[in-house]
Amino acid sequence: MDIFIMTVSIPLDSDTMQELKELLQEDTVNYASLLSVEELTDSHTKGFCVLAYDDESDKLVGVLTSIDRLETGDFEWSTVVSPSMRREGIGTGLVAELDRNLALRGATFDLALVPEDSQEAQEWLKKIDYIYDFTERTMVATAVETDMQSEVNIMPYTSEESEVMEVLISAFDDTLEEASNLIAFNTQTPNRELFIATLKNKVVGTFAIVWDQDKIWITGLGVHEQASGKGVATAILEWAKNEAKHAGKASIYLDVEIDNEKALTVYQKAGFETIRHTHYYKKG
Repeated sequence: MDIFIMTVSIPLDSDTMQELKELLQEDTVNYASLLSVEELTDSHTKGFCVLAYDDESDKLVGVLTSIDRLETGDFEWSTVVSPSMRREGIGTGLVAELDRNLALRGATFDLALVPEDSQEAQEWLKKIDYIYDFTERTMVATAVETDMQSEVNIMPYTSEESEVMEVLISAFDDTLEEASNLIAFNTQTPNRELFIATLKNKVVGTFAIVWDQDKIWITGLGVHEQASGKGVATAILEWAKNEAKHAGKASIYLDVEIDNEKALTVYQKAGFETIRHTHYYKKG
């Protein structure tokens, strides 16, 4: 069997997107989120796709997507191959093309994403010298009108760069460059909006909202260590549920690392439930 492997830029055209959706329907595991399918038609998404076609039938039998969201040279990628073709070395070919592209782009780091319920994929990553790094859980809550009585005020980011950078450094141990890159990404990317949380007129928290068709995502939720335990994160979550409801969205999504027990407790108390786990692997 002859397999043709090629790299294409994002955004993908409508024909390729249809081929990709048909490929995903062949698998019992949902790879759509890991492959960032909803972002692949957005010209602002930074990255590339590697496609594998059966030469004889011209059918898409494998795909790998690699995204560098912050344009820092740090790529996250995932891949899926048609279940009937997984003994043909297609996955290895896709990763070889990935490595070639990462080198061309001067990538500094890459992480492979794999669903928890795909043991086969996890074993395959180990065979190509990737090792487990960490796990994130994706959580969801229903958009509802909430009681917004709180001393914490939520407002759109305008020009509070130094204050937001201070929060990001305190909450995530970011460098100045990392904090600056995140602010730029959340203020310059369509469908994203950066917000701040203030308490007694001081910026104590920050987060971004990603507006999706039927839901919103909360990302980069950080609270300054000096405001820890004062209900800032809870106020942000309640505000987001209310905002989503008023915008006609059905739900609110977020990701959190499984070892962040403090954040997990806050999210669960706010009504968020886990819907999936994603494992991250790095090169050994």
